[in-house]
Amino acid sequence: MKTSVKVAFCGIITALVCAVMAASHIPNITLTVPAVAGVFMIAAVAQLGVSAALSCFAVSSALSFFIGNKTSWFLFLVLFGYYPILKPVLEKIKNPIIKWALKVCVFNTAAVICYFIQILAIGVKFTGWWILLAFVIGNAAFVLYDIAVSRIAAFYYSRLYGRITSMLKNRR
Repeated sequence: MKTSVKVAFCGIITALVCAVMAASHIPNITLTVPAVAGVFMIAAVAQLGVSAALSCFAVSSALSFFIGNKTSWFLFLVLFGYYPILKPVLEKIKNPIIKWALKVCVFNTAAVICYFIQILAIGVKFTGWWILLAFVIGNAAFVLYDIAVSRIAAFYYSRLYGRITSMLKNRR
C-alpha cells in the first residue's frame, strides 16, 4: 500500500475520532464518547498496522484536546484511545489468566492515574468504601468494554476488512 493511501486513511480515522469527540460536549455522554471514539482505532490497526495506528492515536489525541470536553479527552488519552491498539497484542497471549490479568492491570493503571489527577487537579478525593466500589464497578465495566471491542473487531474483520482493503489497494 502506498504511503499516500496510508496517510489518507489515517486522516479519515483521525477525522472520525475528532467528530465523535466533539460530541463530548453533549451532557451525560462524557464517559461514552471516548469509548466510542477509540473503536475507530480497530480499523487503523487492521488496515495499517500498530505503528500507523499509534500515529492516528497521537494525532487524534492532540486534536481532541482542542475539540472535545477535557474529561472525555483525558479518558481517551489514558485508556480508550490506545486500548483497541494494545488489545490485539494482548490477545496473542495463550494463557487466559495471564492475558486477563494484564488487561485488568492496564485498566487499573489508567484508573489510578485518573484518580491521582483528580486529586491534584480538582481536589476530589474518594475515601473508604467509595474508592473500592468505584474500582469494582470500573473493572466490571472494563470487562464489558473489552468484550464489546472484541465483537466489534470480529464484525470489522468479517464484514468490512476485505472491502476496505480492496478499495485501498485499487487507489493509485
